[in-house]
Amino acid sequence: MLLSSARAEVHLPAGFTLEVIAGPDVLSEPMDLTFAPDGAAWVTGRAGDLWRVDAGTHAVHRIGKVDTETSGDRGLHGVALHPDFPRTPQVFLAYHATNHATNQYRSRIARWTVDGPGSAPTLKAGSEKPLLEWEGDLAGQHVGGGLLVHPKERLLYVTAGENNQNANLRQYCDDPENKAQSVRDLRGKVLRMGLDGATPKDNPFARTPGAQGLIYTRGHRQPWALTYDAPTGMILLAENGGDLADDCDEVNRIQPGANYGWPKVFGDGWSTSSRSNKVEGFTAPWFAYKRNTGASCVGAVIYRPPAGGGGYPAKYHGAFFYADFARKSVRSAPVDPATQKPGESESFLQGLTAGPLALRLGPDGALYLITHGGATKPSANDALLRVTFRAQ
Repeated sequence: MLLSSARAEVHLPAGFTLEVIAGPDVLSEPMDLTFAPDGAAWVTGRAGDLWRVDAGTHAVHRIGKVDTETSGDRGLHGVALHPDFPRTPQVFLAYHATNHATNQYRSRIARWTVDGPGSAPTLKAGSEKPLLEWEGDLAGQHVGGGLLVHPKERLLYVTAGENNQNANLRQYCDDPENKAQSVRDLRGKVLRMGLDGATPKDNPFARTPGAQGLIYTRGHRQPWALTYDAPTGMILLAENGGDLADDCDEVNRIQPGANYGWPKVFGDGWSTSSRSNKVEGFTAPWFAYKRNTGASCVGAVIYRPPAGGGGYPAKYHGAFFYADFARKSVRSAPVDPATQKPGESESFLQGLTAGPLALRLGPDGALYLITHGGATKPSANDALLRVTFRAQ
């Protein structure tokens, strides 16, 4: 578990507590999580492991493992459950396979069938059905891998990083065929597909000759995690921006056909090449903040209290929370219910010994975080955490 001395350094508002649900003794390199209807968290591990974690008893069960490439920022990342789970016992996973003969990897989105009782499920041997694959260069970075099953549309959303390996920023930005802008390339995009991998007919480029019909939005660098807010219908994307001090990390509101500008622009339409000119024609971030000495936005949720009551104080109802891996923190901001725009952010959780890689709202009305401090290896700070509230 996390060291007690490390937890003592964590700062939260009065009444809030950081609780360890599962630590490095049972979770290795955790990456992402989703919640099953029974309230259990399904957690992925970078090396290919998938676990079920009972949030009440803290019991951890290993569901299975996929064979994945783990170099760089590759590995098993996103996880999502079928909207009719467990009646339809299927789980979707995003991970990477490698072809070392060509020095490339393959991003894979696959659907698996789950066997066994609710408390001890297993990935059914031989049940994997690959839905989508695309190639990338091992020398490149930014692979994405976030998943979201839209509960109303009953469609699967996927993030694909732009896999850049060009160190010449100006040359990359000015390249008319750069991957994030090209509609012929899946990389640097948010993709939208049927639960069987089919292309929805209402996708923006479904009928565009030469375009990849699965593209829903483009102009993304490292699109990390997607969340859906039922009351507003908003889909939010936590995204890592550029590496320069005046670049921005972003939370983007995903809208069909939108172009968020990377690598042509950063932030609110500023030219990535000149750094001083505004460029029209791109969708501005829903929320953005300067990188300065470091930033890595990895999760964004709008807080909704549980249906049965309780949860966080009224101040946070409808508020926006975002997690930053590099800053080892979570911040919150009010959201105007009329405009659905966030206001100024303030500190919520700081002082973590390892950066968060995922931020999710649990069915119990608590925020859950995954921390992983080892970069490309297991860490003593690998953990699933929960932020609980008790009135003073």
